[in-house]
Amino acid sequence: MPLEAKAKIPTSPLMQLPEEETIETPNYSEEEQRYLSNLQKRLENAKLMREQPHPEFDDMTYLQYWQKNEDLANTKIKPKVNKQDIQFQFGTLRTKLFAFLSSLLGLNLSGDITAYNESDVEINRLGDAMEDIIDKTDELDEDEEKKMLRQYELLKQGDVFCEDIWDEKWMIEKDPMKNYNGEFRNVKIKSREVKGMGRPVRNIISGLSVYLGDLTKYLISDQPYIFTAETKRYDETEKIYGKCENWKYVSKKMRPWSGDSDKAMTMNAWRLLDTTQENTCEIIKYQDKPNFEYQTVINGVPMWPIGFPFPWGYNEYTITQQHFKPIRHDFAYGKSFTFENKNPIQVLDEMMRMILLKTMKSLLPPYINTSGRVITSKVLMPGEISMGIQPNTLIPISPQEVQGVTNAEFQIVQELIKTIDMQTASQTFTGGREEGQVTATQIVELQRQARIMLGIVILSASLLEKKLITLRLMNILKYWFDPIDNVVDKARNILRNKYRIISRQRNIEGEGMGLRFVVPTEELPTSEQIMANENQMKTEMGVPIRIIALNPQEISQTKLTWVISVNPREKRSSEMSKLMFKAEIQDAIALGLQLNPAYISERFAETWGEDPSKLFAPQAPAQPTGGIVPPAQGGGGMAPTIKRPQITATPETPAPAPGIT
Repeated sequence: MPLEAKAKIPTSPLMQLPEEETIETPNYSEEEQRYLSNLQKRLENAKLMREQPHPEFDDMTYLQYWQKNEDLANTKIKPKVNKQDIQFQFGTLRTKLFAFLSSLLGLNLSGDITAYNESDVEINRLGDAMEDIIDKTDELDEDEEKKMLRQYELLKQGDVFCEDIWDEKWMIEKDPMKNYNGEFRNVKIKSREVKGMGRPVRNIISGLSVYLGDLTKYLISDQPYIFTAETKRYDETEKIYGKCENWKYVSKKMRPWSGDSDKAMTMNAWRLLDTTQENTCEIIKYQDKPNFEYQTVINGVPMWPIGFPFPWGYNEYTITQQHFKPIRHDFAYGKSFTFENKNPIQVLDEMMRMILLKTMKSLLPPYINTSGRVITSKVLMPGEISMGIQPNTLIPISPQEVQGVTNAEFQIVQELIKTIDMQTASQTFTGGREEGQVTATQIVELQRQARIMLGIVILSASLLEKKLITLRLMNILKYWFDPIDNVVDKARNILRNKYRIISRQRNIEGEGMGLRFVVPTEELPTSEQIMANENQMKTEMGVPIRIIALNPQEISQTKLTWVISVNPREKRSSEMSKLMFKAEIQDAIALGLQLNPAYISERFAETWGEDPSKLFAPQAPAQPTGGIVPPAQGGGGMAPTIKRPQITATPETPAPAPGIT
């Protein structure tokens, strides 16, 4: 993989000497000053709007609401105010939250992509190719774990903000040492910074870092503008923006300013966040969709020209938002699972604290000392021998202090637990055990309750994945099909562009588990050439092969309509999927329907995560008897017909052997 080299860097950043900083002020024109003043007002207004108390948050600010959700989800135990206090959290809310999260992790939320041309005609196999590319990029991005984290954030905070960006990282490379024998000094180490191959990356952005332009817009796509604010080390930020012309004005500390506050940004004396420290950079990424405008402000200094367009090319925000449950149709934030269920949980925790306190009092009740002198509490400890204390000198304050928890109090706790289960999920759903003997009617009711409770949860998770797949698809169309290198075509003695080639393990219809290749190429071969390549690769690799060839230029130039759908379903290898498949077969047999053995064999192997070509022995063709020719089952008597796709892909040269490396 070719790497673009950058200038040499010091052997270690710890060798750099501190420098005295001279703060410079950019010489802005009158128009630039007006733009920066208005931009500063927009940023400050969005921050002020968000940090106002909102009735939707029980008259808390967004920061207080966010922190409350964090404390509830993580079962935070507050410090004691008094020595005799009992700080206790039952942990019910966190258990319920992870029960819902576990149910989501058992679902397949991958997207089905279909492409249509300008005539609304489906483009054959292009959607399959995009699904394979997205699946590959998700694997490189470790999206399985990120998916769990964003679903957890959705349940915990009521909103999750995610971005999908094209990431081209600069990495430090050092040449291996030759003839090194353990010396400490006089050792030459060559270090350089190189640019790696880019790929799409999904990031979860904290809600505290995202500011919305209008809190009455439910959908983030309808926002007049949005921006994010984050802090990074100065040297880390310099690696990203050091080449910008205005970087020289970025100061490590804020310049003092006592003039008009609306002009603080123009005088290089402005910060949005109160937490910005010295030697750090406050990075604000501003996006204005209606005006197709993008700006990055670092420590109050803009990096891009005024009116700079979205660098990613398409007029959509790179950040998407998903609500867990709506509060109102005209409010920009949603209700979290933790905040929605906090009241009964807090009552239960309070009851448990009181029960613990009462139990402790029954074991060691408070006493009245009638002796008229000081008696230490040690006399009540087991095995303690005390002298000079008359009988009945220490008397419990009340007979009720030693009775412990009553049945009525215990029943109240049980009723609270039942109420919480009805509002969230039952004991069985969370992995616990129901009290008493569970009847068939109760099981049916539990299943009905689970469907009701999970309905909105699954819908929210599905909508989130659909939005993220849309952003990932736009990124792929913009960057993925750019050439990554040049290779020499020896047959024609010319340079050809080299593109990314991927392969995914897929079930090849009628042949079993195999490999499907997505091969971008500027010269598309015929269907016969593709078939020859597939047959040769099958012989060499020992597995069925399918090749989807794409012309990168046609994809980037053709106006296509993309339809993305996410249908939540149990993963093929899940226990529920196996039970449903078994029930499906039994129902079909009970109705007297004739099943296709070849297709059923494939479905059976997929459900159990096996390769059908290895799991089942090939069936010998049935011998006709009595002059009757039996019908072919599953098309086994005919060779498969391969149609040329409307957009196909193959190796770079139409030779019989594919040019896939």
